[in-house]
Amino acid sequence: MYENGDAIYEAYGIGSTVPFYTKAMNHIVIGNFTIKNFEIDVGMLPNNHNALLGLDILKKHRFVIDLKKLELTPGIKSSS
Repeated sequence: MYENGDAIYEAYGIGSTVPFYTKAMNHIVIGNFTIKNFEIDVGMLPNNHNALLGLDILKKHRFVIDLKKLELTPGIKSSS
């Protein structure tokens, strides 16, 4: 959640800009996989989206994306 004093940035895309801010997270849990101490960019998403994972996180933790089953599986056990 945005807190007073968080810096606001703009992401530029095709035809428009979108405001976002950065937050430090203690951890995030994806299934039984935990990623600790990282920063996320928070911005406006369509109502039917809860969050987006960037390629930086997916690549760092070697996630495997099975598009046929629509499953996301971590390639390594956990992060610190």
